[in-house]
Amino acid sequence: MKEFILLCLIFILVYTYLEIHDSSKNDSPTVPKQKKDLRMTYVIPGDDSWRFIVMADIHSMGWFSWKKSYLNRFEENYQKQLAVVRHIKQNYGGELVAMPGDAASYGPLSLTKIIELVGGNHSPSTAVYIAGFNAFTTARAIFKDAGYDTILATVGDHELGGNEGFKHNGMKDTKLGTIPSARQAFGDGFNRDTDNKFLFDQPWFDDVGSRPLGTIYENTSFAYIHKNTLFVTVDAFELVGDGTQDYIDLKHGLGGKGAVACTVDGEHLAWFDNVLRKGRDDPSIKHMIVQAHQPIIQPVRKISTTGQFFDRGEESEFWALMNTYGVDIYFAGEAHANTVTKTRNEGSNLIQIVSRGNYYNNFLTVDIRDDIINVRIHNEIGSKKSWNGQYEEAGHLIIDKTSSYNTNISSSGLLKVLDLNAPLLFFHFDEILPLGKRQVLGFHGDDSLIANEVTIRNELCTKSMPNLGGFGAQYDAQVGNIALVQGWDGGGAGYFTRESRMALSSTGPFSAGEAISFGLWIKTDQSDRKMVLVHHGNYWGKMLYADQKDHFTLSLDKGIPSIRTRPGTKVTIESRNITDNQWHHIAVSMPRNSCLVSELEIYIDGESIDIKITTKDHNLFHTTTGRMSIGGFGYSNSGFESAYPNLKPYIGLLDDFYLFGRPLNIDEDFSGFSPV
Repeated sequence: MKEFILLCLIFILVYTYLEIHDSSKNDSPTVPKQKKDLRMTYVIPGDDSWRFIVMADIHSMGWFSWKKSYLNRFEENYQKQLAVVRHIKQNYGGELVAMPGDAASYGPLSLTKIIELVGGNHSPSTAVYIAGFNAFTTARAIFKDAGYDTILATVGDHELGGNEGFKHNGMKDTKLGTIPSARQAFGDGFNRDTDNKFLFDQPWFDDVGSRPLGTIYENTSFAYIHKNTLFVTVDAFELVGDGTQDYIDLKHGLGGKGAVACTVDGEHLAWFDNVLRKGRDDPSIKHMIVQAHQPIIQPVRKISTTGQFFDRGEESEFWALMNTYGVDIYFAGEAHANTVTKTRNEGSNLIQIVSRGNYYNNFLTVDIRDDIINVRIHNEIGSKKSWNGQYEEAGHLIIDKTSSYNTNISSSGLLKVLDLNAPLLFFHFDEILPLGKRQVLGFHGDDSLIANEVTIRNELCTKSMPNLGGFGAQYDAQVGNIALVQGWDGGGAGYFTRESRMALSSTGPFSAGEAISFGLWIKTDQSDRKMVLVHHGNYWGKMLYADQKDHFTLSLDKGIPSIRTRPGTKVTIESRNITDNQWHHIAVSMPRNSCLVSELEIYIDGESIDIKITTKDHNLFHTTTGRMSIGGFGYSNSGFESAYPNLKPYIGLLDDFYLFGRPLNIDEDFSGFSPV
């Protein structure tokens, strides 16, 4: 009897403890309880499995840069974010969190505004340090309160001043001059404890250094081992020269973001080399993972970003070292979208994963075994624009190294490996959907996660044209006033009028000096009209021709195909009027990266056409903040109407638009101009 009573008491105590600590009772009201998804498991089978989380570009920690009384919202925002992070910890686990940059968003603010918000009579450098230190220590506290003790955080452009803050305006009392203070704040806030001890020094690195001591990166670049995996976190932002002039190399497609370039070289690169070599040679290290902020392989999907990129990309020494030493995954952010690509280096299985984490609406779980890496993406669902706190699995990637002969890679959904040779965009004009039928990440309503209407150039649009190319639904076009009629091959075509709109809310795919090519069918009789066919132009700030960056506009000028890249720079064909109310195919190709405008290739009905160029020739460097549209100027800056007052929306039929992220092989890509 005594034993029975004792067992009952134990049962009551255990039940009470579990009730008190029930995770669902700790959820904030802003995070609804979620029905368990049986497809999601904390780990893949095996005793050696463990998990970590990846969150790129959270952008929400800037709220904590200012004194707590600012707008009286410090505690409110703290609890709001804590509820979401705690929900993720309780439902998805994870032993550590990797952050590939831009946790905070205060960086792009002006120095005057930062000094004002920090309060007190501080110098610019001191104010920037205080703002950063406040944000990063608070970020670490939120994740620690949620149950994540280890945060591997990467410097992003917003942490260092970002966007226009990298522009040269003279070093004294400018954002450029505060970069050292911003970098110090990041290192002190994320990577040191209250006793100022660096958090990630480990004995394993004694002969190579866990960080590049003696360089400006010694507090923001570091290596760390967790169980069977080597993580290398890299600060890849470098001030070019003495910072007294902006840096852009049109010939090679480098720079373009003020006086700051994205690269790793010198002693910093030598340290990286030594760490990876040691990791490869240690049999206890089963996987190597590197993270920095900028994408290396291009193109990538992008959403509302300045589109900064790693100079020289796959030709860089940094990328070559990762291939040489067998790095498994390179994580990046910056793009605010999800793209998975595989290295083109033969003999290497290196995967680049660019992911989105904005305000916690996406994150990755990565399950690790000695012979398998399993990555899942979790996408926010719910009715609100943000902070729904509910997720569904939206894709997976498995790197299977169980075979001694080869590595098997499988993928699906938002983590499907992108085919870099296939079309990125393909609009077939066979179907128009209600807007919101397919989610375009980042395309929100005023207070809804998915928009069902948008106004483009004064026209209300409630429809969507599905993108059948590799960039998928992220690059669906928002459309209005387009009727479907019979196309050139008997299928559908779009009938465009003055009021028709077709535009993509996602950024790119044109970017810097990267080669692009595209083709489309048209049929029109508007021989006295200048009309936009395809346009890519910046949607932030002014028209960027003053910064030596190009828009790209294909038009019909009274029947003659023409290309404009800057006001005053125009390419036309010798004379070929195609406004005869018959179907014609136009294709445009950059034959190489950063080609001259005069090297552009134009094909009409499969025939290569001679071109002529007005004004001085130059190497193409596409704006990295552009959006693309068909038949008009779309979402791009309103300054385009002022610059080109005679260019009007297209009137006529349009069919089968393809776009590739590479030069065009017209025989291969268009197969006699039929869909592939």
